[in-house]
Amino acid sequence: MGRKAATLLLLTAVSLSLAGGARAQDDLKGSVGVFVDPGVARKRASKPERELPRKSFASRRTRPAARTAPSPQPTPPPRNTGGRKPPTPAVTAESLNAKGAAEIEAGRFAAALEPLRQAVKLKPDYAEAQYNLGFALISSGNYSEAVAPLETAARLDAQDADAFGQLGAALTKLGRHAEAAKAYEQASRLAPKDVETLYALGAAHEAAGDTDLAVAAYKRVVALKPDHADALLDLADALYAKGKYAEAGDAYRQVTRLVPLSVEAHTGAGDSARAAGRFAEAAAAYAEAARLKPEDAELQQNLGYSLGRERRWQEAAVALRKAVAARPDYTDAQVNLAWVYNNSGLFRESAEVSRRIISRSPENASAHFNLGIAYSRLAQSRGVKDTELKALFSQAVDAFTQAVRLKPDWAEAHNNLGFALGTTGRFKEAIAEHAEALRLKPDYTGALFNLAVAYRKSGDKKKALEMHKQLQALNPALAEKLYPLVK
Repeated sequence: MGRKAATLLLLTAVSLSLAGGARAQDDLKGSVGVFVDPGVARKRASKPERELPRKSFASRRTRPAARTAPSPQPTPPPRNTGGRKPPTPAVTAESLNAKGAAEIEAGRFAAALEPLRQAVKLKPDYAEAQYNLGFALISSGNYSEAVAPLETAARLDAQDADAFGQLGAALTKLGRHAEAAKAYEQASRLAPKDVETLYALGAAHEAAGDTDLAVAAYKRVVALKPDHADALLDLADALYAKGKYAEAGDAYRQVTRLVPLSVEAHTGAGDSARAAGRFAEAAAAYAEAARLKPEDAELQQNLGYSLGRERRWQEAAVALRKAVAARPDYTDAQVNLAWVYNNSGLFRESAEVSRRIISRSPENASAHFNLGIAYSRLAQSRGVKDTELKALFSQAVDAFTQAVRLKPDWAEAHNNLGFALGTTGRFKEAIAEHAEALRLKPDYTGALFNLAVAYRKSGDKKKALEMHKQLQALNPALAEKLYPLVK
């Protein structure tokens, strides 16, 4: 095969070989090799980690004063008892509640428990004492025991928003999120403008798996308090989880305006833009996040990937090298670095990176594929001797063979293996691989092109022209390029 024909064949083979991960990247017609589409870059904090300043026992801006019985009337002056001791005042539920409330006010929650337990024992329908006992138990970290007195307080006083709110907080701590959401919902009905109760309601719905209700609650928070950065961040997360990337991006950007140093918000904005296919916008957001947190390997990987999708190869390589430097065993970043090197014409560097991945992870199909691309492209470079060219194509065959072994349903790998086999004169095997690529992906015009050439080189001109006719129906421009090779 002449070098000119081989070059045209190779360009066609690799230009359409873009299966990144589980899906083909058909929009990257000029890209060489495969990449790994990164996952979500932002490590979203679990709700317990971001609980404050939620409406809960510890998250009110001003801790509610424990409620006590009405103040007693002033004590009258003592009477002359003839030297006898005055009688000891009777211990009542009200006095015990007052003692417990004083301990709560002083921050001595453990000390408040015994008098409050005695108060509700003496008077089980004493709503104030039930509430204060529940409050003291939550503040002492005893969430399970707090549920009963708070449920009782809420039952005794169905208009007590605080009792429902504290009950929601206790249930949240116990992981009973659906029940917590019901308690917070009731609290929010009683106090509809209480921002922190609504915020806690959104978190409870989200933790219970009802993202739609969480979004609705967070939106109510933001409507009441547009500068509530935490609610905006959680709203953005919830919208992202629903696949509403444009809305999520808007919310993340609002957070960045309120909190310019929020790595989470900048990263979330990048994730949203990338999910929507707006890679330039994603790169800008990731770049800002990486500026704030330069040692974060995932941020550098996502930045490099987004830059690569914009074909800003040199900048992409810089970011991906930083990702690998920060985490030397970061396989996905290395796969993407090899992809970037292939597209930058740095085929030896790509091969080196790919071999390094394979030495550590021999079952990585993407690394084998990129290695095959590097060898194939290197064989077409100027100045390569014929003896070296043959060795490089043989190495490409080995690499693509491994990719096919690891991922038998990868049409692009079969097509490139077929091309590499064809360059070494193994046309019968090449035909089989191109045919398999077309079986897996019937509209794969690159494989059809290469199959036609393989038939022609094997001496079967009739079959080659049949393939050319099929290609004309799918891609007339590509068929026009094929004709001189098969006529």
